[in-house]
Amino acid sequence: MLIKKSLLYASKTFAGAALCWYGLVAFGMKDPIWAVITVIIVSDPDLKTTRMLAKTRAINTAVGCFFGLTSLLIFGYVPWICLLTAAVTVLAITLIEHYPSNWRLAPVTVVIIMDAGRQAAGRQDEMTFAIMRMIEIGVGCAVALLLAGIYTHLFSSKSAAKAVN
Repeated sequence: MLIKKSLLYASKTFAGAALCWYGLVAFGMKDPIWAVITVIIVSDPDLKTTRMLAKTRAINTAVGCFFGLTSLLIFGYVPWICLLTAAVTVLAITLIEHYPSNWRLAPVTVVIIMDAGRQAAGRQDEMTFAIMRMIEIGVGCAVALLLAGIYTHLFSSKSAAKAVN
């Protein structure tokens, strides 16, 4: 039974990562690594858990993008400002009662967004990077949820059929 669950989980992760990678490349995205990472982070054999992880991932990404972009727009990229912004993000989100779990993704997103700003040619590139990252994460969450629903339906249908026989 354990190997069966492991194979189902591995196949769902592979299918989700492949759908994200090749689907987004087909739509012109050069390197959709964040969508693939998201599928891996939020995928779970249980649909309810996948839903919760996807919601948490989306919230933390949006918060991290907000803080990172705001800091870039006000101060530009300076290493100590990047670190301070990550710390301010941690302070802000940990003061919110019932903030979603995996809150560490928000300050990580701040650092990623601000580092991209360091390498960007200007404000437009910074905004584009943040928007593309959010789109990729949204697609990764959607694919993980879709596959969790499909796999749950298929697995539940087979289990129900075995119980009846």
